[in-house]
Amino acid sequence: MNRKLDFPALLLFTALIFGVIFRFYPALTNGFPLNDGGMFYTMVQDLKANGYALPQFTTYNDSDIPFAYPPLGFYIASFLSLLPVSDLSIFLYLPAFINCLSIIIFYLFAKETLDSLLAASLGTLIYALSPRAFIWQVMGGGITRAFGILFFLLFLWQTIQLFKNYQPKHLLLAIIFGTGAVTSHPQTALHAALAGFLIFLFYGLHKREFLSAILVGLGIAILSSLWWLTVLLRHGIEPFISAGQTSQRTVESYLNILRFDGLGDYLFIPILLLAFISICLSVKERSFFLIVWILLAYLIDPRGGEGIALISFSILAGLGLVKLAEWMTKEQNEFAFMKIKVQILLFGLIFYLLMVSSIFDFQLVNTSLKTGDLEMIEWVNTNVEDGKTFLLATGLEFSMTDPLQEWFPALTNQYSRTTMQGLEWTLSQSFFPYYEQLTIFQKCSDINCVNEWSIQNNVDYDYLIVLIPAEDDNSELANSLRSLGVSIRTSALHLLMYESEHAMVFELTK
Repeated sequence: MNRKLDFPALLLFTALIFGVIFRFYPALTNGFPLNDGGMFYTMVQDLKANGYALPQFTTYNDSDIPFAYPPLGFYIASFLSLLPVSDLSIFLYLPAFINCLSIIIFYLFAKETLDSLLAASLGTLIYALSPRAFIWQVMGGGITRAFGILFFLLFLWQTIQLFKNYQPKHLLLAIIFGTGAVTSHPQTALHAALAGFLIFLFYGLHKREFLSAILVGLGIAILSSLWWLTVLLRHGIEPFISAGQTSQRTVESYLNILRFDGLGDYLFIPILLLAFISICLSVKERSFFLIVWILLAYLIDPRGGEGIALISFSILAGLGLVKLAEWMTKEQNEFAFMKIKVQILLFGLIFYLLMVSSIFDFQLVNTSLKTGDLEMIEWVNTNVEDGKTFLLATGLEFSMTDPLQEWFPALTNQYSRTTMQGLEWTLSQSFFPYYEQLTIFQKCSDINCVNEWSIQNNVDYDYLIVLIPAEDDNSELANSLRSLGVSIRTSALHLLMYESEHAMVFELTK
């Protein structure tokens, strides 16, 4: 008896297998949390030290940063640390594991959005192998971001069922998962509100659905109030207003969305083309939910809307591939994928996605603290008393993606004036001006530039760390680091206290 090949199941299995590989590979080859997460690591320690009650401030970088960040990921990490595993291991592996679960939930949501299991499976495959779906989630900072996306997708899955086929369990689960999204990450809280409203508009608008929407909103507000009400009573609304200003809503920021100015944008073009097929069909059929969702996600959040829009783009691309296959073969659904030319197209797309994910995976491997960084940090912990002020010249312009800038305060109990993590909750409108000043500092090529920068920004410091770039790095910033290292050696006010092939530590004599 011949059995028909179950294409949707095969595609979903492929998405899960390769999705897990690409999410875990960087962690398995590094041994230290990827890129960021240092501030969150400290916040987990703060939470445990405070008996699991929300502290008023985090001890991170001695910067009086309110403990205002949504704390669900911190609680989960702190409870897992009761097991015989290190906190750093949790930050290394837990984000990847949670992001793998998101693949399954994406499929469940896509299946509810589309009438085609085949299109839902194709969309899941595209989502699972899109770097934008895992790059930021598997980093150390994914201890919040990965949970945010997981609960966001769970919320979408239950909300669309609530309005399509009301059942009390969907109402309860939508409240629980929506609360998880709100208490995991600020951006998923914002996008959960938007997506929930859009699902109501396109799938609800009846009396019972209207009441359900009100109950979901109230339920989430009440359950999440254990966090946000505590923060409001302690700090007022200012930290939330300040954090909200880190996503610039200017004409330039919106124009940047339309520009292809990075490798990831160009590599995403085939997916955009497949999605464009569905967009044209959706307009013709007056089915606007996914299109409107993409536009509003970018509109309200130019900085984080990209990852949310990917959900819609992946679903549209999966449906677009089905339509393209049907046009090529004049067959319907799975029958079209029995044809050799469609299978060649499908396997070509899978190979392309695997190649793209591999490129970004190898980039991720290099975004972590190196052995030289850890050796220098160990020296600081052994030889420098706590509470000193450091400047870190690392040769990376954007400190928010500089692992040493973020992890140095967390691992040393020292104060880094060149670290921006956490300042989004305190600097408000001064956030981007200070970021520009830190960019200027990283370009300093001599000690006079450092001194002038220090005076201009009213920054006193005790130690200056200068990293030594690789010999084959001839970038402008690398050359500035080399020049700064030579210049500072001639300074009578700076003593070389530590030197390795990777870094130099100078003490400022006063």
